[in-house]
Amino acid sequence: MSSDPAANMDNQFATDLTQTVHKAEYGSISPTRPELSQAGRTVLITGGASGIGLSTAENFIRAKAAAVVIVGRRASVLAEARAALQKKALQLGEDTVIVAQVCDVADRESVVALWDRLAELGVVIDVLVLNAARVSESVPLLEVGVEELTAAFEANVLGPYHLAQMFYRQPSSGPKSIVYLSTLAINTFYPSHATTATHTPAYGLGKNAGTLTFSLMAKDVSPNELQIVAFHPGSVFGKPWQDAGIPQDRLPFDDMSLPSAFAVWAASKEAKFAHGRFLWAAWDVDELASGPLRERIESDDDFLRVGVSGLKGVKKA
Repeated sequence: MSSDPAANMDNQFATDLTQTVHKAEYGSISPTRPELSQAGRTVLITGGASGIGLSTAENFIRAKAAAVVIVGRRASVLAEARAALQKKALQLGEDTVIVAQVCDVADRESVVALWDRLAELGVVIDVLVLNAARVSESVPLLEVGVEELTAAFEANVLGPYHLAQMFYRQPSSGPKSIVYLSTLAINTFYPSHATTATHTPAYGLGKNAGTLTFSLMAKDVSPNELQIVAFHPGSVFGKPWQDAGIPQDRLPFDDMSLPSAFAVWAASKEAKFAHGRFLWAAWDVDELASGPLRERIESDDDFLRVGVSGLKGVKKA
């Protein structure tokens, strides 16, 4: 077995559902496109003070959102992020209001307090970006333990569900959007899949359940009322990779701009056809939206959804 932690990770970056695969923001998902405008909308982003969450907040500013609410557990980090986002809005010439609120998405009392505070402020959220997650240690599932598995489900399934439920119960102010940041770990469990997710079964299990949760949620609501899209953000270099001893130049990492711009697209009307589906940020949205892939999305209930490989309902696939 190779001692290189990055060995055999080709599938981490290789995807071929669409002929064109992206690694950074491109024209069709540019937040500056008028068709993707978020003007007049208020956006809440969990885990919004750093990494992909912070970059996503910046892109909603570019998309002319009326307000961006960033949520996280640490007040000091949130304060720094809010200041940075206010500076970004000023640089872009946008009047987006930036709000920072402390909340632990895995704590139910904290989630209730968040929505109570927003109601006190008269803030109604139009777009909910569920970015915060818990990544468990890379150990076999039998070694994870009930406490850690419970914590993983609180952060990756129950917390996002609770946020979504309270989001949906707000006073109506027009069409709403939920964007759930999922992961390739939802279906890359086995050695032949050769990804880092193969070694994090607790994370994959939780995110699989979370992705299924939002797919089932979407089944019972019209995208004209509440549009729901889940997506794998890609492999963006950050602390987990550093902790694994992998330098940034060792693998062909995706640029932060890819998932953060894709999130804006996923919240737009252009993504209506993907309601209840699981996508990759790397997939070309023009190919998804037209041709054979669009036809399959329209005709196949199982396509790009969590299910059992080999079965289509009760019949063989």
